[in-house]
Amino acid sequence: MRIPIVLICLLVACPVPLASQELPHVATQGLDFLVRDQPDSAVALWASSWISASDAGKREQLLDSFRQLSQAAGQALGYDLIRTIEITPHLQRAYFLLRCQKQPVYFLLVLYRARDRWTVSTVNWHTDADHVLPPTLFGAEHPARP
Repeated sequence: MRIPIVLICLLVACPVPLASQELPHVATQGLDFLVRDQPDSAVALWASSWISASDAGKREQLLDSFRQLSQAAGQALGYDLIRTIEITPHLQRAYFLLRCQKQPVYFLLVLYRARDRWTVSTVNWHTDADHVLPPTLFGAEHPARP
């Protein structure tokens, strides 16, 4: 009977951090803009912290690609969170599936919080999951057979 009491005391005294935490609002708000067919608003939000000279070109390229998204994949219907990986308390990688009429679109958002506000530092999207999702994200899909 001592073991369960000791375990309970240890769990209460040393809580384990939760594997998943609340997703920064900036990530989902940008995806909501894409679902509402507002690519300009999504880019304005996600690229608000991009301030270098080369960032202007990245912003335009991202906006142009989002404007062609519905032609390539169909109307966006919604999105699903695939996985969030906390690299540090201030850096996360968030993977999403944008559900579109013709085909799925996979997203990676790199989220950074220097102080009190989350920003998007990187946006990567593609209709081919292998271009966005790392092969180790879910473990082995085809385990080796003996």
